[in-house]
Amino acid sequence: MVRKRNAMKSTIFKTTVREIRESLGRYMAILAIVALGVGFFTGLKVTKPAMLKAGGEYLEENNLYDLRLLSTVGFDESDVKQLNEREGVEIAEGAVYVDFLAQDEEGTESVLRAHSLLWVQNHVVVRAGRMPTAPDECVVDSLVFTRKDIGTTIRVSDNNEEDTRDMFSGTEYKIVGICDAPFYINYERGSTALGNGKLKGYVYIPEAGFDTEAYTEVFVRLEEKYPLYSQEYKDYIDEVMDWAEPLCEEVAQARYVRLKEDAQWQIADGERELDKRVAEAEDKLEDARQELLDGEQEIEDARKEIADGWKEIADGKAEIADKRQELADSLTELQDGKQEIEDGLDQLEEKRIEASDMEEGDEKDGYETGLNLAEAQVKGKKAQVESGLAQANMGSRQLEAAENTIARQEEKLRDAQKKLEDSEKELADGWEEYEENRQKLADETADARKELEDARKELADLKEPDTYVLGRDKNIGYASFESDSDIVEGIANVFPIFFFLVAALVCITTMTRMVEEQRTQIGILKALGYSEGTIMGKYLFYSGSAAMLGCGIGFLLGSYIFPTVIWTAYRIMYRLGDFHVILDWKLGVISLVVSILCSMGTTIATCRYELTSVAAELMRPKAPKSGKRIILERIPFLWNHMKFLLKVSARNIFRYKQRFYMMVFGIGGCTALLLTGFGVKDSISSITYNQFDEIQINDMSVIFSDPYKSMDSSEFEAVMADNARSYTLAFEESGDLTLGDKTKSLTLVAPEKTEDIGLYLNLHTTRDEPVAYPGKGEVVLTEKLADKCNAKIGDMVTIQDDDMNELELKVSGISENYVYNYAYISPDTWKEQTGKEPEYKSAYVNVREGADVHEVSAAIMNCDGVASVTVNDDMKVRFSSMMKSLDYVVLLIIGCAGSLAFIVLYNLTNINITERLREIATIKVLGFYRRETASYVFRENLVLTGIGAGVGLIMGYYLHRFVMYNIDIDMIAFDVHIAPRSVLLSIVLTFIFAGIVDWVMNKKLDAINMAESMKSVE
Repeated sequence: MVRKRNAMKSTIFKTTVREIRESLGRYMAILAIVALGVGFFTGLKVTKPAMLKAGGEYLEENNLYDLRLLSTVGFDESDVKQLNEREGVEIAEGAVYVDFLAQDEEGTESVLRAHSLLWVQNHVVVRAGRMPTAPDECVVDSLVFTRKDIGTTIRVSDNNEEDTRDMFSGTEYKIVGICDAPFYINYERGSTALGNGKLKGYVYIPEAGFDTEAYTEVFVRLEEKYPLYSQEYKDYIDEVMDWAEPLCEEVAQARYVRLKEDAQWQIADGERELDKRVAEAEDKLEDARQELLDGEQEIEDARKEIADGWKEIADGKAEIADKRQELADSLTELQDGKQEIEDGLDQLEEKRIEASDMEEGDEKDGYETGLNLAEAQVKGKKAQVESGLAQANMGSRQLEAAENTIARQEEKLRDAQKKLEDSEKELADGWEEYEENRQKLADETADARKELEDARKELADLKEPDTYVLGRDKNIGYASFESDSDIVEGIANVFPIFFFLVAALVCITTMTRMVEEQRTQIGILKALGYSEGTIMGKYLFYSGSAAMLGCGIGFLLGSYIFPTVIWTAYRIMYRLGDFHVILDWKLGVISLVVSILCSMGTTIATCRYELTSVAAELMRPKAPKSGKRIILERIPFLWNHMKFLLKVSARNIFRYKQRFYMMVFGIGGCTALLLTGFGVKDSISSITYNQFDEIQINDMSVIFSDPYKSMDSSEFEAVMADNARSYTLAFEESGDLTLGDKTKSLTLVAPEKTEDIGLYLNLHTTRDEPVAYPGKGEVVLTEKLADKCNAKIGDMVTIQDDDMNELELKVSGISENYVYNYAYISPDTWKEQTGKEPEYKSAYVNVREGADVHEVSAAIMNCDGVASVTVNDDMKVRFSSMMKSLDYVVLLIIGCAGSLAFIVLYNLTNINITERLREIATIKVLGFYRRETASYVFRENLVLTGIGAGVGLIMGYYLHRFVMYNIDIDMIAFDVHIAPRSVLLSIVLTFIFAGIVDWVMNKKLDAINMAESMKSVE
């Protein structure tokens, strides 16, 4: 008995395997549809956990901060030490960042943000090159720089302000690597007050590469760890904020006091030091002045002495000239006397000759005596003359000696004169230097006193510090990554359900047809003694094995393909770590259970009726259904004008109700999925245009550090006068709206001039009906805020701000809005219910026509008192880029919907042809050509495809709205609509898939043997 039972089971198993082999197309349809549904379900479901795991591992490996502390007075080492001593803090590190104009080696300028490298937190990931080791080295943004830039230098441009240049220890930094940073996980780099107002990228420099005594920010890592974006982590951060914000204020206040005391001491010490140095310098100047006066006296004495010397020389020269004249006259006289003597001697000689001729005697003696006496007298005179000549020669030599002496004295006087001139020049230079030093002292003293005065003014202007404690959620990349992953999760919660419904439909259709085809075989098996359970097991094995195989294949492939494709798409926007496949076995079990229910459950429902019949009834052919007229036959005008083959096709379409509904709903489901995929894209992609071109129509928003009316707004107003077409002040405050048990966060807005708000804000309903600005005691809520709180026009709502001010307001209107939640009130409402004037710390600005909005933004950022500027164009780009990444997700959905459509159409068409083998063989015997046979069969498919597409549009409309309702992102609303282009594409794609299926199945028509028509049961 046992052996017989085993043999029976073996036979059933063999026939089941043979059935699978012979109807492999049908079997593979079930397998494929289940694999697609499971793959879609598990793939989308694990995508967010896989994304968060990859992102979480990347951020944890590189120790992304938990808190970022900012203060307008900065931080020092003692502040960081105090933060590290706080319980719950794992590590606190001071950091420096500064925006600067950078020049590359070609001289091109761009705005970069320089960060200091930290030891523990915010580790950069080097993609090429190495980490910097010297103060003049850096790693740069991989989104902006390439490997080719390694080895080049970045120069701190001279166009930077002095304060910016002073932040750096050098002027040039060598690029040694390109990197990614956990602080910048997406493409967004932020805004700046420099250049055109947009940051191009970032650089990381060792701390020694900066020259500053204070940190500009402090990063904090907390001890407790929670999964990325988990509610536990958000709650933990909320708890931490309760002590972190007061602690940051305490630290900043202590530094403020230290800075003030240090400044006061430095000013006082500077004044003392200045007075001391001025006194010393004045003493030195007085000594120098006295030396110069003494020098002037010495020069005057020297000048007088030289003048006296020249006078003496002149007198000496005059005296020598007189002596020479006297000597010359004496010489003339002596020469004349000498000549006379010579002449006298010659005369005496002649007379002696005459005397010799005289006779001796007294006359001769007396004559000779007279001659001798005369000769003696002449010789005496000659001696006197010669003595006078000798004395004259001696006098001449004396005069020459005197002249030489005078010449030497002249040379000395000339030397003295030159020295005097040099001394006079030195004295003039000394006076000039004295005057320069005196002026320099006066200038330096004035500068020093001005610096002291500026220091006093700066000290007087030193305000109580503003502090900011920012969590990760204030990091643009971190927040955007969460929003993007939430959208994927929203889609994953809805779409797979529809896939499983279509899979169940395919299984029902397939198994129903299979059981009906094998009625006779079931009857024989029952007649042979097989139990209903054994027979049922055959079909359960058929559908169950296909479902389980499909589930396994879909689970493995879906867990890999879908997250990988979506992650690859998001990698265009995000710089995160490597992706790891997650196999969620819990999802696998759920998928298996659902797959078995869709396949085996439908199989049980299908077989149950047949198995309750007796064997004899099953072995007889099923009685054909009685003929009925279709609805077209009741319209003679149409029916009588139709061709015969069209009438046959019409009867085949509408007479077989089960096939009709299966085809219509199967094809309709595929069209609905396609329409929903395109609709999701339409609804998401339009919100940036709607928000920033139709609602918030201002060009930019400005946030001030202090209330506008209490700050010096002259610089801002000057920029507005030069660049703005119009601007208005606004009061903005964070708060919570409460209605019943519903509470929702919002931004409360009250413009200074409500009559001008239309220039900056277009309040209207989703039907483009204008919404009047609320009056006193009224409020206009944005649509999603009102929807989440179930608020309607006329309801009374309570709004409470962060300072616990409560407003009781009547809802006067609900306006269209897509980004963030807003509540609009009038200034009178705020003043009436709080008793205080609104503090306007925001401004909405419209720039002049043709002005560069980013250049205007940079000019505004440079104004005193401006905290931040948000350019609406940048917001559009940011949201558009975030939503654009969803295009890949939508394309994936559309691709899966197309695959599903192909499988459904293939399966239903295959069943249709299989059911009508004898009919098709008969018309081939009757002489139908190949094209006519295909037209006869596929005409019905095309008509059913058209009907199914029409039904699918209706189903898709509601499915799309259901999907968009489940894609719920906090503070973002979607413009739920389907563009006409999407409707057309969905219909066209459905017909394209139908055409492809018809082309594939045409080969099966060709393979039908005409002899089949002879096998019809009588």
